[in-house]
Amino acid sequence: MRLVKFLFSSALFVFVQLSQAQNFGTSSYSRIGIGDMADGTFSRGQGMGGAGVALHHTYQSNNLNPASISMLKYTNFEFGIASKRIAQHTVDNVQKGTSGSIQYIALALPLHKRFVTQLGAKPFSTINYQDNFTSVVGEKTFKTAYSGSGGLSEFFLTNAYNFKDWLMIGLNAGLIMGQSTYDQTQLETGKSKFYSYRQRDEKHIRLSPGILITREIKNNNPLDVFVKDSVFKDSLGHKKHVVKETNSNWFYGIGATGSFYNSLGANEDQFNQESRYGYYSAGGYSDYLPYKVDTISIGKTSSYSLPSSVKMGLALYKPNKISLALDYTFSNWSNFSYNAFNSAFRNQQIVALGAEFIPDHNSIRFFKRVAYRAGLNMNMLPYKVKDQGINQLQATVGAGLVLPKTGVTLNASIIYGQKGTTSSNLIQERYWMFSIGVIANTRWFIRPKHE
Repeated sequence: MRLVKFLFSSALFVFVQLSQAQNFGTSSYSRIGIGDMADGTFSRGQGMGGAGVALHHTYQSNNLNPASISMLKYTNFEFGIASKRIAQHTVDNVQKGTSGSIQYIALALPLHKRFVTQLGAKPFSTINYQDNFTSVVGEKTFKTAYSGSGGLSEFFLTNAYNFKDWLMIGLNAGLIMGQSTYDQTQLETGKSKFYSYRQRDEKHIRLSPGILITREIKNNNPLDVFVKDSVFKDSLGHKKHVVKETNSNWFYGIGATGSFYNSLGANEDQFNQESRYGYYSAGGYSDYLPYKVDTISIGKTSSYSLPSSVKMGLALYKPNKISLALDYTFSNWSNFSYNAFNSAFRNQQIVALGAEFIPDHNSIRFFKRVAYRAGLNMNMLPYKVKDQGINQLQATVGAGLVLPKTGVTLNASIIYGQKGTTSSNLIQERYWMFSIGVIANTRWFIRPKHE
C-alpha cells in the first residue's frame, strides 16, 4: 500500500512539472496542423504495436476502448514515461537528438463490481521544430528561420459498465487545452530583419463512446478439458486455491469506438516587427534596430473543430496465455485547413497488429509469468508535403513483468520507427523509443468481505 501511494504521488508531481513544457524531440513535421499527435496508448498496448481495441484485462487499463476498463477488479493506477532518440535525415545531412517525456497518468476506481470510472491526463499533441533556410534573390541573400513550441494536453474521465462479462460499454470525455507559439525571422545580412510572432491558446472537448463484445469459441472435445488443482498468487500476492475444470478454448473480441470534437474557442496574439541594421549610439555597437511594429491581432479568433475518427478492432485470445489483435483507425482530416504551411491534408488511416504470449501465468518461476509482446503499426499521416504522402511505420517488442507480492506490474517496450521520406528534398525521421509503464493494483475503495 505504501509503495502504491509513493508511486501515485511521484507520478502526479512529475506530470504537473512536465505538462507545462511537454517535449518529445524536434520534428519538422510538427509545424503542420496542430503538431505531432501523441499516440497516447497505455503500456500494454504499446508493446503490441498500438493494437487492442477488442481486448480487455483484469489488472491493466486499456485506453484504446473506453468500454474495456469495466473488467478491472481492483483500484488501478498507471503512468508511463519514455525516452526517444531521433535522427532527421535529408539527402546530404543528418541531425540527431535525444528527448524524454511522461506519456500519461491514470487512476481507475471500481465503484461497483460491474462499473468502473477512470480519470487521468496525457499529452494530445506536440509542436517542437526549428528549421533554417538560405535563399538568394539576385545579389541579395536571405536567411529565414522558422520555430515553434508548445502543444495540447488532455484531461479525461471514463465511465464503463460490464453486462454479464461479454458485453461492455463505455464513454470517455476529454478536455483538450494548451498554448502554441510560432516564430518566423527573415534576415538580410547587414540590411534588414523581419520578425513575426504568433501565440495561440485554445480549448476543445471530446466525447468517445465505445463498445466491446467478447464470446467464447465453444469446444466440445472432452479431451481438451482437464481438472486443475493448484495454489497460486494473483498480482496482489494473495493465495488462491483452485480446483476446477479448465479448457483450452479460445475467445474472440469485437470492439469499436469513435471520437467527436467541439471547439470551446481560441485566443490568438500576433504581431510583426521590422528592423534595419544601424548604429546604436547609446550602446556603442551596431545591431538591427526596430523601427516598425504592427499588432495584427489580440484576443479571440476563429476556431476550428478537430476531425472525428472511428476505431475498429478484432481479437482472438486464450485468457492469460495468448492474445492476437488487429485494429483499423480512420480519421476525417481531408477538410481540415489550419496551419497547412504549403501542405495538403488528407484522411488518416492506421493499421495496427499485435500479439502477446505468456508461457505459464500460474507458474512460480518468474520468467514464465512474463508477458512477451510484439507489434507493427502502419500510419498514413493526415497530410502531404510537396505532393508526397507522409507515412509512419513502427515495429515494437515489449515485455510485462509482474513483481511478486507488490501488486505492481512493469511494462517495457522498445519501438523503432520511420516517418517521412527524403524524396523531393524532404526529411525522413528515424527513431528509437524506449518506454516504461508502471501499474499498481490495490484495494482502495473496495469493501472487504468477511466469511
